[in-house]
Parts: sequence; structure tokens; C-alpha cells
Amino acid sequence: MSHLRTRPLSIGPLRAFECTGRLLNFRAAAEELALSQSAVSRQIQSLEEELGMSLFLRHSRTVELTEAGLHLLRTTSAVLQELDNTVMQ
Repeated sequence: MSHLRTRPLSIGPLRAFECTGRLLNFRAAAEELALSQSAVSRQIQSLEEELGMSLFLRHSRTVELTEAGLHLLRTTSAVLQELDNTVMQ
């Protein structure tokens, strides 16, 4: 993930990515986020296009994180947790 960015990432797709990456399931992520499965899938696809890399390997019934996805998940999980802790105080 060495792309230089000129603008920040949107938080919605990052939330969809973090939830799907943590659960490794688009349907379960959609339920947790109160979104449709197709909305979660579109947000992640948009994020992948914006970053120019695949974050998941999609199989017929399962997904797994790519190496780039795993790296982004570690960072995203920590940042979103800190953000949630800040606004819930």
C-alpha cells in the first residue's frame, strides 16, 4: 500500500471493510452495520478501486483477506476503535 493519496478515504467504506474483514462474511457484516449485503459489497468494491488493490479473495461461499487487506484491517480496526472511544466519552 504505497499509493500516495491526495484526499482522505471516506469512513463508510472503511467501516464496511473493517466489519467484513473482522467477520470474514459479507452477510454478517451487513447485518451488523444494518445495511444490505449489496451495499456492503459495493462500498468495499469502491474502496478497492480507490486504493487500486484487492482487499479480499472472494471464493464461492467464503472470503479471505489479501496481504494488503490484512495490513489495512489492522490499522483500520485500531483507528476506528479509537474514534469510537473518543466520541462515546
